[in-house]
Amino acid sequence: MIWGRATSKGVIVFAVIWGVVGGQSSGLAQDAGADEPRVDQSALTEEAPTDVTDEGVPTEAVEASEGVAEVEKAMEQVEKDTQEGLPAEFVIKFGDVHDWIRLTSGEWLKGKLKRLREDDIEFDSDKLNLLTFTWDKVEQLHSPRINTYVFEDKLDVVGRAVVTKNNVLIETAEGVERYPRSELLSIIRGELRERNFWSTRLSVGFSGSAGNTNQGQMNAHWDLRRADQRTRTELSYDGTFGYANEEQTVNRHRGVAETKLFISKRFFFVPATSEFLNDKFTNFKFRATPGTGAGVHVFNTKKVEWDLGGALGYQFTRFLSTAAGVKNPQNDGFVSFRTYADFDFTDDVELEIEWRSNVIYTQIDLTNHFGSAKFSVEITDIFDLQTTFKFYRTENPPPRADGTVPAKNDYEFIVSLALELG
Repeated sequence: MIWGRATSKGVIVFAVIWGVVGGQSSGLAQDAGADEPRVDQSALTEEAPTDVTDEGVPTEAVEASEGVAEVEKAMEQVEKDTQEGLPAEFVIKFGDVHDWIRLTSGEWLKGKLKRLREDDIEFDSDKLNLLTFTWDKVEQLHSPRINTYVFEDKLDVVGRAVVTKNNVLIETAEGVERYPRSELLSIIRGELRERNFWSTRLSVGFSGSAGNTNQGQMNAHWDLRRADQRTRTELSYDGTFGYANEEQTVNRHRGVAETKLFISKRFFFVPATSEFLNDKFTNFKFRATPGTGAGVHVFNTKKVEWDLGGALGYQFTRFLSTAAGVKNPQNDGFVSFRTYADFDFTDDVELEIEWRSNVIYTQIDLTNHFGSAKFSVEITDIFDLQTTFKFYRTENPPPRADGTVPAKNDYEFIVSLALELG
């Protein structure tokens, strides 16, 4: 009993001594650790930043699985910095080396921005090839490539850029500049280089038969276009040649030259326009209609574009032959009405409709019309299959020297393969 009590007391005393010594030891360890630098645990868990150039562009493309997340992060940071006010040394931190667009549906597309013109943006998707959207369907644009951004008041800015719902931020040699998105008229790929302004299209169609009836017809169409930040100049040529039983039945050549100056998103001025016609079987050796006019974009949506315009000008007409008493050549004045509509049923299927009426107010019999409907199906990025219907009319063509009168109307139906470059 006495030994047991002594043992219990010894244990208690030992525990007290151990607690005092242990507590002092613990205190010494904490004091010693107080002089050491503390480690930020959050820094250990944060990923190391991706290497970027001085322009804020990653040195390498991000992984495909991380692309959307990185670009979204970059766009969110730009939105935040814009709201807080851009510092003098602000640099846009891009999320990837590729162009990205975010649609209003929330979908992201990676690829290469081709152009923005007349509220249509062309984007070459890595997976879906060339796509066209109306600009109001694009919520954000992320473009680390150098492009030219054209604004109202004849302002052109070159650089890398991001576009948000309300702003366009462009990284220039002088720093980041901010502009209202509502004032953006167009985007031209790259810097203002002449080669970036040109494009061309060539289509050829042929039909024929042999046997009891030997006949054939060839049609050729060629377009050449130069479109810079504020003007568009187009040259086009249509040629049709046909024969039946070794006799020529069609020999028609039509050319159009036109320059448009875009005043705003809705209005355009046409300082020079002209149509040229040579048609053996309608008795026109040469007809030219130079003039000047203007037009308006009635509306422009993702699926439908519709323009209306008019012009005032002069018509020169030389006939191949005329009956007695018919003046040749003739000089007249005209007022024209023109309309153009473009229907995009899908990204690969398109219908273009055009109509021109030249009212010859000095001699109403020579009033003439031209209409066309072209249905195109995209086969590849550069080849299209086209079906075209064309209509030509002169109200009252004068008689030839032999007394015959050309028919008022001519029709063409053409199936062709088109090559488009630029």
